[in-house]
Amino acid sequence: MKLSYNDKIEIYQMRQLGWTWSRLSQKFGVHDSLLKYMIRLIDKHGLEIVHKGKNRYYPPELKKQMINEVLM
Repeated sequence: MKLSYNDKIEIYQMRQLGWTWSRLSQKFGVHDSLLKYMIRLIDKHGLEIVHKGKNRYYPPELKKQMINEVLM
């Protein structure tokens, strides 16, 4: 299951309240190792680290131009 930003915040708060890894894993349908990794990231970098940003769009012409500049 894919976790939304709000799910990740909720997981972090629930873990701070003492929920076990197995209970969180069952509730959200993800492996506990993923949850542990996510919590470590949040502890180290803050909640914004789990916020998925928007991918940048580059037009094909610009991509070709950039590739040609690097190769030539």
